Amino acid sequence: MEAPGATDNGFLEVTRRCRRRAGAGLRTDLPHTEVVLTRHGASGTLRSPLEKDSMADANEFDVVVVGGGPAGATIGALLGMNGYRALVVEKDVHPRDHVGESITPSTNPIFARIGFLEKMEDAGFVHKPGACWTAPRSPVGKFVSLRLGEFPPPGATQFYTYNVERDHFDALLLRHALEKGAKVLQGAKAGPVLFEGDRAVGVRVEVTEGWEHDVPARFVVDATGRRALIPTQLRMKKKDPVFNQFCIYSWFEGVEPNPPGYEGMLFLHFLDLERCWAWAIPLRNGITSVGVVTDKQDFQRSGRSHEEFFNSLISLNRTLKWTMRSARRVRPWWIEADYSYETDRMVGPGWLLIGDALRFVDPVFSTGVDVAMFSANYAFEAIDAVIRGGQDEATALADYQRRVGEGVQAWYDLIALFYKLRNLFTAYAVRKRFREQVVRILQGNLYVPESLQRAREMIALMEESFRKITSDPENLLAPGALIPDHERRVGVGA
Repeated sequence: MEAPGATDNGFLEVTRRCRRRAGAGLRTDLPHTEVVLTRHGASGTLRSPLEKDSMADANEFDVVVVGGGPAGATIGALLGMNGYRALVVEKDVHPRDHVGESITPSTNPIFARIGFLEKMEDAGFVHKPGACWTAPRSPVGKFVSLRLGEFPPPGATQFYTYNVERDHFDALLLRHALEKGAKVLQGAKAGPVLFEGDRAVGVRVEVTEGWEHDVPARFVVDATGRRALIPTQLRMKKKDPVFNQFCIYSWFEGVEPNPPGYEGMLFLHFLDLERCWAWAIPLRNGITSVGVVTDKQDFQRSGRSHEEFFNSLISLNRTLKWTMRSARRVRPWWIEADYSYETDRMVGPGWLLIGDALRFVDPVFSTGVDVAMFSANYAFEAIDAVIRGGQDEATALADYQRRVGEGVQAWYDLIALFYKLRNLFTAYAVRKRFREQVVRILQGNLYVPESLQRAREMIALMEESFRKITSDPENLLAPGALIPDHERRVGVGA
């Protein structure tokens, strides 16, 4: 597949024209499929990447990646750059909206590895130099801040990451995978994954209703996000027993800008309600993404509309209420619920899970793109080790599952501690003894031994502190210790 000439925005749109051979049924061989890739008016007719006669062996592709979000696009770019025959199949046509607009700085080296960092700069995404958070009853304008530049990651070439509009960011990244050599199909439904015994051997792709094609590949990578194609197909996906969060967010104009010197910083606002918090993410063109996260039961019990419920939660933090006093919503509400789950396995013969497909907990530490990028990176290394390096497949995939699984579990444990006792993170962040550990953990990448060990040590310290605090009914750090009984949960169920 040859990529047509570049356009200003690089957004991709795929349409299909299929014609049936004489006597053919509803199934068709895709040598007779024409794929037209259009970039907002500039079009070129391309041969289908599924054409069998373009491949030299029984497998049309070394790897089929299902899902074209950050995880799928990243592994697609890595595979293409290294000469592998990779197909990325995406059910949507980009650009499309998605939650998760704040990125951890740990992802910068992977963006640089695939040659994408310069494109992020060219796009003009807002620079994010750190994060701040506020307490519910703190005076307006009082907050705690952490800056990446305080403790730069080893080898860092810039002391900031990015806040991104995910529709634009994801579309740019998927196009980048195409430019790096991966084949990309958008608007095509992939699934089920095809198995011979317990081994994945390919994917069935529905190009348009009634027209399907079985695409064989040596490896299948599930990057379908919370759709979790393989875990759902193999019945491995399990709802998290602890987290049952509800998220509502939108974009706003007229939000009070961050204070001077803190431009671009993510603001987290702890709300005067247990297990509840809000984000405010500065984006381009004066837009701010604002969302609230709470227990799903809070919304169900409230009996309120989305707008009424959102406004009631905004009022539970003094600073947030003040910054939103003149805000105007410019997009429809986006609702996310029942999004926390885990899977029994991340790998199997011929298949791997990456990104949200392997597990998703909560967006509080902006871990979504972190998990996506690093799992894609390590999945590529595992596949490369097997195909090019001759490593035993079972060993390579087990190493991938251990490395990524341990890092994701550390994120889970940290998030669980946050919800148990939000004040504990503030207490550790402001103490000089622990500040570097907190900063480095929140930078991301808990998959290398040093970072993972640091996270585990901090988790152990926080768990011990949590036990001491909760065993002392007079401790002012205990959940709700400073809230009078008659004021608890005001504004939600009232």
